[in-house]
Amino acid sequence: MTETLALVESPAQLLNVLEWAHVHPGEASSLGIAVLQPTDRHSREQVRRLCRFASQARLVWRRYEVRSGAVSRAHTLLRLGRSVSGAQRLVIGDLFSRTVQALLPFSKAREVVVVDDGTATTELVTLLTQGQSLSRWHQGEAPRKSDGKGGSVGRWLSRDTLERFAFFTCMPVSPPPGALVVPNEYRWTREAFGPVRVHGGADLAGSSLVETGIIDRQHYLEAIGWIARSRGAQRYLAHRRESPEKLREIAARTGMEILHPELPMEVMARVEPIGHTVLTFASTIAYTLPIVLQDSPVRVELCEIDDTWITEGTAARSVDFLRKISTLAVDRHGLAKVPPQRSLPPARNA
Repeated sequence: MTETLALVESPAQLLNVLEWAHVHPGEASSLGIAVLQPTDRHSREQVRRLCRFASQARLVWRRYEVRSGAVSRAHTLLRLGRSVSGAQRLVIGDLFSRTVQALLPFSKAREVVVVDDGTATTELVTLLTQGQSLSRWHQGEAPRKSDGKGGSVGRWLSRDTLERFAFFTCMPVSPPPGALVVPNEYRWTREAFGPVRVHGGADLAGSSLVETGIIDRQHYLEAIGWIARSRGAQRYLAHRRESPEKLREIAARTGMEILHPELPMEVMARVEPIGHTVLTFASTIAYTLPIVLQDSPVRVELCEIDDTWITEGTAARSVDFLRKISTLAVDRHGLAKVPPQRSLPPARNA
């Protein structure tokens, strides 16, 4: 049994466990990382590359296929449950995850650390503080008040046997009562990789807001074309969840080179040449790249989203969340804003 067990399901979560381990070497001496494998090819490749870095840092990790069928999933969860029950410290990447939530009843951990899972961290903190049940912001439905303790996750976090609860995050959050915030300054990434190499053009970071149904596809494609022309973007850094069809259309419309990063953007920006300007819509990298690239001349600029791009039927909660993370990113890092071009009529269909 390992004293400290990390549960991660994405490249971003795994990266931030490496960051946590780097600044907590004592606790990390007993760390085992359970990688609950994602299904899409690009995420799996990024996880594979990060596992190699974990091995170089002498961290122990193991992959688990938790999405390979009902029988296999049940057996895997039982195996994981035994590991979870023996851990005195849990490091968790995604408390919204149904897989992680299924494992929590096994746990008797005295300490819980939640590492960054991107901008979802801000929503998690808000829901736990307000005692609401956990549901992801882009799913649209309003979170239920439940019993005022945040549902099963909130009750698990409020048990008497839990001695310490912390967020390891770069996000500007105020912790729920009884919790701590430990700043994630991406020290491992900044110390392990670099110096930053800058190429002459601008890079445009892709977004999965079309795939999640928040932004109308045609409006997004037109916005990408306008940004590429007006800002001189030469490369499009595809989000790992973007559809191949959309990426082909972006390449045909703009002439930009489509890249599929084999590492999370935070690491890629220090390992491979990066544009003198990185353009991004409301996303995690609007918070992380200014930290990772603070010793470089690279500028991060935020592309604003016009209300007319939002698909009909998108919940007000989702729109409010996008506005919130945009405002917080600009305020926190002083990002320049790229205003939207307005030319198409409002979106009517998802």
